[in-house]
Amino acid sequence: MKNLILILILSIIGTVSSKESVDKIINSVQNKYKKVKLLHVDFKQINRFKLTGLESEIYGSILVTQNDKFRLETEDQIMVSNGKNFWRYNKLENQVLIDYAKKSQQDVFLNDFLFKISDFYYSQIVSEQKKGNIKFYEIKLTPKNPDESFFSYIKVWLIDKTWHLERVIYVDVNENEVEYDIERINLNPEVSLDKFNFSIPEGVEVVDLRF
Repeated sequence: MKNLILILILSIIGTVSSKESVDKIINSVQNKYKKVKLLHVDFKQINRFKLTGLESEIYGSILVTQNDKFRLETEDQIMVSNGKNFWRYNKLENQVLIDYAKKSQQDVFLNDFLFKISDFYYSQIVSEQKKGNIKFYEIKLTPKNPDESFFSYIKVWLIDKTWHLERVIYVDVNENEVEYDIERINLNPEVSLDKFNFSIPEGVEVVDLRF
Protein backbone atom coordinates (compact mmCIF):
# COMPACT_ATOMS: atom_id res chain seq x y z
CA MET A 1 0.00 0.00 0.00
CA LYS A 2 2.83 2.37 0.90
CA ASN A 3 4.53 1.57 -2.41
CA LEU A 4 1.30 2.33 -4.30
CA ILE A 5 0.94 5.68 -2.54
CA LEU A 6 4.58 6.51 -3.30
CA ILE A 7 4.08 5.68 -6.99
CA LEU A 8 0.99 7.88 -7.12
CA ILE A 9 2.82 10.77 -5.45
CA LEU A 10 5.79 10.46 -7.83
CA SER A 11 3.40 10.30 -10.78
CA ILE A 12 1.66 13.50 -9.67
CA ILE A 13 4.99 15.26 -9.09
CA GLY A 14 6.19 14.13 -12.54
CA THR A 15 3.01 15.44 -14.19
CA VAL A 16 3.28 18.81 -12.46
CA SER A 17 6.98 19.07 -13.34
CA SER A 18 6.25 18.20 -16.99
CA LYS A 19 3.44 20.79 -17.09
CA GLU A 20 5.77 23.45 -15.67
CA SER A 21 8.46 22.54 -18.22
CA VAL A 22 6.16 22.69 -21.24
CA ASP A 23 4.66 25.97 -20.02
CA LYS A 24 8.16 27.42 -19.74
CA ILE A 25 9.00 26.28 -23.30
CA ILE A 26 5.74 27.67 -24.72
CA ASN A 27 6.29 31.01 -22.95
CA SER A 28 9.83 31.18 -24.37
CA VAL A 29 8.60 30.43 -27.90
CA GLN A 30 5.82 33.00 -27.70
CA ASN A 31 8.15 35.64 -26.25
CA LYS A 32 10.47 35.05 -29.22
CA TYR A 33 7.84 35.10 -31.96
CA LYS A 34 5.55 37.81 -30.60
CA LYS A 35 8.26 40.27 -31.64
CA VAL A 36 8.14 38.89 -35.19
CA LYS A 37 5.82 40.78 -37.52
CA LEU A 38 6.71 38.74 -40.62
CA LEU A 39 8.16 35.28 -40.98
CA HIS A 40 9.69 33.71 -44.12
CA VAL A 41 10.26 29.94 -44.18
CA ASP A 42 11.72 27.63 -46.84
CA PHE A 43 10.62 24.04 -46.34
CA LYS A 44 10.31 20.52 -47.69
CA GLN A 45 6.75 19.22 -47.43
CA ILE A 46 6.15 15.47 -47.10
CA ASN A 47 2.59 14.13 -47.44
CA ARG A 48 1.90 10.66 -46.02
CA PHE A 49 -1.39 8.89 -46.72
CA LYS A 50 -2.27 6.26 -44.11
CA LEU A 51 -4.70 4.19 -46.16
CA THR A 52 -2.53 3.77 -49.26
CA GLY A 53 0.91 4.09 -47.66
CA LEU A 54 1.88 6.55 -50.40
CA GLU A 55 4.22 9.50 -49.84
CA SER A 56 4.92 12.62 -51.85
CA GLU A 57 7.50 15.39 -51.45
CA ILE A 58 7.46 19.00 -52.57
CA TYR A 59 9.54 22.08 -51.82
CA GLY A 60 8.15 25.49 -51.09
CA SER A 61 8.23 28.71 -49.11
CA ILE A 62 5.82 30.69 -46.99
CA LEU A 63 5.46 34.26 -45.80
CA VAL A 64 3.23 34.62 -42.74
CA THR A 65 2.20 37.53 -40.52
CA GLN A 66 0.59 37.78 -37.09
CA ASN A 67 -2.60 39.25 -38.56
CA ASP A 68 -3.57 36.19 -40.61
CA LYS A 69 -1.93 37.14 -43.89
CA PHE A 70 0.14 34.54 -45.69
CA ARG A 71 1.59 33.55 -49.06
CA LEU A 72 2.56 29.94 -49.67
CA GLU A 73 4.29 28.90 -52.89
CA THR A 74 5.19 25.41 -54.06
CA GLU A 75 6.04 23.93 -57.44
CA ASP A 76 2.39 23.30 -58.36
CA GLN A 77 0.36 25.92 -56.51
CA ILE A 78 0.22 29.32 -54.83
CA MET A 79 -2.03 30.10 -51.85
CA VAL A 80 -2.48 33.67 -50.68
CA SER A 81 -4.58 35.36 -48.00
CA ASN A 82 -4.82 39.04 -47.10
CA GLY A 83 -6.87 38.17 -44.02
CA LYS A 84 -10.16 38.81 -45.84
CA ASN A 85 -9.89 36.90 -49.11
CA PHE A 86 -8.17 33.64 -49.99
CA TRP A 87 -6.77 32.63 -53.40
CA ARG A 88 -5.59 29.16 -54.44
CA TYR A 89 -3.85 29.06 -57.82
CA ASN A 90 -3.50 25.52 -59.16
CA LYS A 91 -0.78 25.71 -61.81
CA LEU A 92 -1.44 22.21 -63.15
CA GLU A 93 -5.16 22.86 -63.75
CA ASN A 94 -4.61 26.53 -64.67
CA GLN A 95 -7.35 27.51 -62.23
CA VAL A 96 -7.74 30.09 -59.45
CA LEU A 97 -10.19 29.48 -56.63
CA ILE A 98 -11.29 32.56 -54.63
CA ASP A 99 -13.03 32.41 -51.26
CA TYR A 100 -13.39 34.37 -48.06
CA ALA A 101 -10.50 33.71 -45.67
CA LYS A 102 -11.45 31.14 -43.03
CA LYS A 103 -9.97 30.50 -39.62
CA SER A 104 -9.29 26.83 -40.44
CA GLN A 105 -6.99 27.83 -43.32
CA GLN A 106 -4.62 29.59 -40.93
CA ASP A 107 -4.20 26.38 -38.95
CA VAL A 108 -2.05 24.84 -41.65
CA PHE A 109 0.31 27.74 -42.07
CA LEU A 110 2.22 28.17 -38.81
CA ASN A 111 0.18 31.11 -37.51
CA ASP A 112 -1.41 29.92 -34.30
CA PHE A 113 1.20 27.63 -32.85
CA LEU A 114 3.91 30.26 -33.24
CA PHE A 115 2.04 33.39 -32.26
CA LYS A 116 -0.88 32.17 -30.11
CA ILE A 117 0.00 28.68 -28.89
CA SER A 118 -1.59 28.81 -25.45
CA ASP A 119 -4.78 30.38 -26.83
CA PHE A 120 -5.50 27.55 -29.26
CA TYR A 121 -3.63 24.43 -28.08
CA TYR A 122 -3.03 22.16 -25.13
CA SER A 123 0.70 21.34 -25.00
CA GLN A 124 2.78 18.43 -23.75
CA ILE A 125 6.42 17.35 -24.05
CA VAL A 126 6.65 14.06 -25.96
CA SER A 127 10.44 13.68 -25.85
CA GLU A 128 13.80 15.39 -25.50
CA GLN A 129 16.39 14.58 -28.18
CA LYS A 130 19.98 15.45 -29.01
CA LYS A 131 21.94 15.84 -32.25
CA GLY A 132 25.52 16.38 -31.23
CA ASN A 133 25.45 19.25 -28.77
CA ILE A 134 22.04 20.51 -29.94
CA LYS A 135 19.03 19.69 -27.76
CA PHE A 136 15.53 19.41 -29.22
CA TYR A 137 12.11 19.27 -27.63
CA GLU A 138 9.30 17.37 -29.31
CA ILE A 139 6.04 19.07 -28.35
CA LYS A 140 2.55 17.75 -29.07
CA LEU A 141 -0.15 20.40 -29.61
CA THR A 142 -3.81 19.38 -29.37
CA PRO A 143 -6.47 21.89 -30.52
CA LYS A 144 -8.67 23.23 -27.73
CA ASN A 145 -11.51 23.50 -30.26
CA PRO A 146 -11.10 20.42 -32.51
CA ASP A 147 -14.21 21.27 -34.55
CA GLU A 148 -12.43 24.41 -35.81
CA SER A 149 -9.25 22.59 -36.84
CA PHE A 150 -8.34 20.42 -39.82
CA PHE A 151 -6.06 18.37 -37.59
CA SER A 152 -6.28 16.04 -34.59
CA TYR A 153 -2.90 17.21 -33.33
CA ILE A 154 0.38 18.80 -34.35
CA LYS A 155 3.93 17.82 -33.39
CA VAL A 156 6.60 20.49 -33.28
CA TRP A 157 10.37 20.04 -32.89
CA LEU A 158 12.04 23.07 -31.28
CA ILE A 159 15.73 23.75 -30.69
CA ASP A 160 16.49 24.45 -27.03
CA LYS A 161 17.29 28.09 -26.11
CA THR A 162 17.02 29.50 -29.67
CA TRP A 163 13.47 28.06 -30.06
CA HIS A 164 13.94 27.76 -33.81
CA LEU A 165 11.59 25.39 -35.59
CA GLU A 166 13.21 22.22 -36.89
CA ARG A 167 10.20 20.19 -38.00
CA VAL A 168 6.38 20.27 -37.89
CA ILE A 169 3.97 17.38 -38.45
CA TYR A 170 0.20 17.81 -38.79
CA VAL A 171 -1.94 14.67 -38.25
CA ASP A 172 -5.60 14.56 -39.31
CA VAL A 173 -8.46 12.36 -38.06
CA ASN A 174 -7.59 9.68 -40.65
CA GLU A 175 -3.93 9.62 -39.46
CA ASN A 176 -2.70 11.20 -42.69
CA GLU A 177 0.36 13.35 -42.07
CA VAL A 178 1.72 16.56 -43.54
CA GLU A 179 5.32 17.14 -42.48
CA TYR A 180 7.30 20.35 -42.92
CA ASP A 181 11.08 20.03 -42.64
CA ILE A 182 12.30 23.58 -42.06
CA GLU A 183 15.31 24.42 -44.23
CA ARG A 184 15.61 28.17 -43.56
CA ILE A 185 13.84 30.78 -41.43
CA ASN A 186 14.11 34.53 -41.90
CA LEU A 187 12.57 36.81 -39.26
CA ASN A 188 11.10 40.16 -40.28
CA PRO A 189 12.34 40.26 -43.89
CA GLU A 190 11.62 43.35 -45.99
CA VAL A 191 8.67 42.35 -48.17
CA SER A 192 6.03 44.40 -50.02
CA LEU A 193 2.47 44.03 -48.69
CA ASP A 194 1.46 43.33 -52.30
CA LYS A 195 2.68 39.79 -51.67
CA PHE A 196 -0.53 39.18 -49.67
CA ASN A 197 -2.79 39.92 -52.61
CA PHE A 198 -2.95 37.76 -55.71
CA SER A 199 -2.94 39.05 -59.28
CA ILE A 200 -4.75 36.55 -61.47
CA PRO A 201 -2.77 35.66 -64.62
CA GLU A 202 -4.44 36.07 -68.00
CA GLY A 203 -6.12 33.01 -69.46
CA VAL A 204 -6.69 31.33 -66.07
CA GLU A 205 -10.06 29.84 -65.12
CA VAL A 206 -11.53 31.66 -62.11
CA VAL A 207 -13.88 29.95 -59.61
CA ASP A 208 -15.29 32.52 -57.15
CA LEU A 209 -16.95 30.93 -54.10
CA ARG A 210 -17.76 34.21 -52.34
CA PHE A 211 -21.34 34.31 -53.65
